[in-house]
Amino acid sequence: MAEVFVRARARRDLLSNAEYLEEHGGVETAQRFLDATQSTFELLAKMPKVGSLCAFRKPALRRIRRWPVKGFENWLIFYQPRRNGVEIVHVIHGARDIEGLLDR
Repeated sequence: MAEVFVRARARRDLLSNAEYLEEHGGVETAQRFLDATQSTFELLAKMPKVGSLCAFRKPALRRIRRWPVKGFENWLIFYQPRRNGVEIVHVIHGARDIEGLLDR
């Protein structure tokens, strides 16, 4: 069975993004975002190569792929395929300094 491993940093991203959406769109919007991320994680676990391979300069980031959160396409999930699923690295709004955040 495909597994989803969510790094601690990605969990913090989810909480931060949900708080932002709650402040600007209400509790229902934040909950829809969290539900959408979970269903998108499950999709990625089943089809880990569906996302676009990122062309980051740093070698440590070269295996990272990205895929939008279903229904919240401005938020991107950055992940790495694993043998039995995916490892979620970050969930970041597309307008952010993505490579800078991933390099931390």
